[in-house]
Amino acid sequence: MKTNFTKLLSVCFFLFLGFAASAQTDTRSVGESKAYTVTPESGSNGLLWTLSGTSGTDWNITAGALNSGSITVLWMKPGTYNMTFTETESHTGVDCSTTKTLTVTVNADFSVAIADASSAASCATGSTGTTDVTFVLTKTNGSNDWTFDYTTVGLTSEITGNDVAVSGGTHNLVISLANTADGSDQTFKVQISDVKDSFGNPAGDDDTNNVTIYGVPNTGNISF
Repeated sequence: MKTNFTKLLSVCFFLFLGFAASAQTDTRSVGESKAYTVTPESGSNGLLWTLSGTSGTDWNITAGALNSGSITVLWMKPGTYNMTFTETESHTGVDCSTTKTLTVTVNADFSVAIADASSAASCATGSTGTTDVTFVLTKTNGSNDWTFDYTTVGLTSEITGNDVAVSGGTHNLVISLANTADGSDQTFKVQISDVKDSFGNPAGDDDTNNVTIYGVPNTGNISF
């Protein structure tokens, strides 16, 4: 009995060493997908992945299955997560398992920046109608789909937009500025706010430098 107990302690000790040695770390960005794969010893063995956090909120399995050798995880929320893979081999009345662990750090690095207009100053298209000014927004990390609010700052009547839906890494925000009949200049900038990816992760606000649209002379009709 004493000999069997000693053997059991030895087995547990070496299993503990193997478990500690198998722990690894991984760093991802919010909105990033990653495939995690192991090679089982036998296709007949039992396989199981477990992840801390909540499926559908913190992460989502987009390929593979929790009882397979490979899964693809979409990381949806910043945080630190523990992933465990267990392979179990059944013998007569005895199940023997190997466990591998991975600590995944998902960084809160979703951000959106708005660039200045391509020209800091230009002439209006006329004394009537509108002049379009384009500002480019660029997303870093996060999900493919995102939303934002914007407002101009400096105009007599500010131009605003709420919950503008975007898909992809860049978006052209076009401000259609009403031309002035008296030929006066218009100087303004654009601010973006309440930026969120489709998982609800926020990004910081940002704004541009001023751009000036110079008014053109309101010359009367030419007569002969």
